[in-house]
Amino acid sequence: MADDPLIATHTHRDIDQRGAMNTVERALSFTTGAALLFHGWRTGGLPGVLEAAAGAYGVYRGAVGHCALKQALTPTPLEQQWSAEHHWPISAAITRSITINRPLDDIRRFISGPENLGPLLRWIDSVELIAPGTTRWTIRAPGGRRLHWTLVQTETAQTDKLHWKTSGTALWEHDVTVSLTPAPAGRGTQVKAIVVCKPTMGRVGYGLARAFSMFSDKALLNALQALKQQLETGEVSTNRLRPQDDDVFFYVHGSTEQVATDHATVKTGVAIEGGIH
Repeated sequence: MADDPLIATHTHRDIDQRGAMNTVERALSFTTGAALLFHGWRTGGLPGVLEAAAGAYGVYRGAVGHCALKQALTPTPLEQQWSAEHHWPISAAITRSITINRPLDDIRRFISGPENLGPLLRWIDSVELIAPGTTRWTIRAPGGRRLHWTLVQTETAQTDKLHWKTSGTALWEHDVTVSLTPAPAGRGTQVKAIVVCKPTMGRVGYGLARAFSMFSDKALLNALQALKQQLETGEVSTNRLRPQDDDVFFYVHGSTEQVATDHATVKTGVAIEGGIH
């Protein structure tokens, strides 16, 4: 098995099923598209061209029976299963895994401490311990904004799993699970992270979460790569010219208010190289 990070992907069959249109939808798309195409052709000019283009797409969508928008707004089987098990109306999930050449117990001890994780994430400004098992993370977001995320670590019955969830005041509830399993042939430990959020606004919120996943998926990959480097070599490298300008990797939908605190704070700022681009 390669040492490169592994991404959980969906098969083409799964993608096709999520975007599949039924007979009625195909008929409506085809007939409406044909009407728009004909009317746009008769209208002419730029408005007519745009209308005809929209109509042509409707005809094509009805002919092939697949809708990209429906696919984008339909949760994956993993997300549907999660929603059913946790009684969420809808959920959006990202998952990544990586193999680290260290014993499972060593990795678990390291991940359990927020003072260890915070400095590895370049988009994190600080981590505050506000109560036993509860930390407040300050995240650097685009436009110079600062978002805040309160995470509560919960006990699990399985020693090979770590679990965190956001507090009840979070705008978009999040659930984070890290699973640890021995790698084949004694090559260390496989670390799998699953981050799930409960979007507000139903399918619209789900679409926004999927758009944010362009950044959050890369952020999760970068975090696992940094964890691997730190545990295997004792340092996290970078070859970027201006790491201080990083401010676009975030997955959190938190509040932006400033809250004064006297609790212990872990300042962060170790920069890491971006993952797969």
